[in-house]
Amino acid sequence: MGVANVKEFMLKERRQYVIEKVKAPIMKALIVLANRLPEPTMQNTFHPNTHVWLSIWDKFFEMEDNPNRESLFKAISRVQIAETEHDIYYRDRMNVLLELWLDEVLKGNWKPRSLDHPNECWKVDPNVRGDGFEFMSSRYKHKETL
Repeated sequence: MGVANVKEFMLKERRQYVIEKVKAPIMKALIVLANRLPEPTMQNTFHPNTHVWLSIWDKFFEMEDNPNRESLFKAISRVQIAETEHDIYYRDRMNVLLELWLDEVLKGNWKPRSLDHPNECWKVDPNVRGDGFEFMSSRYKHKETL
């Protein structure tokens, strides 16, 4: 399907259609299917990248505060962590995506999140940020000199 502006299409032209006929069924299917997988933990997983992802998702869930999306994020994390743990095919491809993303961060092309964001359903002050944000922000601000 060709559209001139994806954002306009999804937020204005066909907003209800996208919400009800696309996003809702995808979310429902993902949640149902992900819950068929075992829950990965530090105790039942062994790959170092899996443990990094477990830690990242734990930190995310300490900040996220939308009960209507908790099961979706849990499903996404379960699939992503389980695939990292057991399937080298997908683990390698996730690594390639991360490497390509990091290349773009290093070049200053990745726009970090705005001040006061996330601005809803967030447990912590969104302006308290870590080293990752500071690094991305400085690269983005100075990309012309990189």
